[in-house]
Amino acid sequence: VGTIGERATTTCGTNYFGTLNVCNTLFPLLNPHARVVNVSSMASQEAISKCSEEMRSKFKQPNITMDELTALIQQFIDAAQNDDHEKQGFFLKPYGMSKLGVTVMTFIQQRLLNSDPREDIIVNACCPGYVATDMTLHKGPKTITQGADTPVYLALLPPGTSSPKGDFVSERTIENWG
Repeated sequence: VGTIGERATTTCGTNYFGTLNVCNTLFPLLNPHARVVNVSSMASQEAISKCSEEMRSKFKQPNITMDELTALIQQFIDAAQNDDHEKQGFFLKPYGMSKLGVTVMTFIQQRLLNSDPREDIIVNACCPGYVATDMTLHKGPKTITQGADTPVYLALLPPGTSSPKGDFVSERTIENWG
């Protein structure tokens, strides 16, 4: 509900900036062997695939920084305010763009943590699937317990796990993202 600009601001504010702010607050407190699970969506796959080739290459830069990612998400919000986001090469749906941001954020976080002195901290993004919740108007085929399976699996990865690590996971399987 609301204009595309309002939806982009609210959705990216919650899904991307909210996740980023929580991570920025809690990451300094992580102990060795910590596990972080960022909840994303297969909508991030759709979003990256439907961005222009130029925009897709910006999001998929191997060494993209968090500041660069944040600037791209803000550029999407600003463009959506003017209903100009598709012309600029962004995917048309704010939800997909917000989850694209969460997924790329995860890749960046793991890359940074790989050189952190605290050992064995793993960050993954996942898609819980289409779950019957208030958000989906209870239309999803998965129960809440089924939707929790992959996030819980990732949260409980044993010490020394090398994979999945910094990946996008659905149904306990690493997805070839983007």
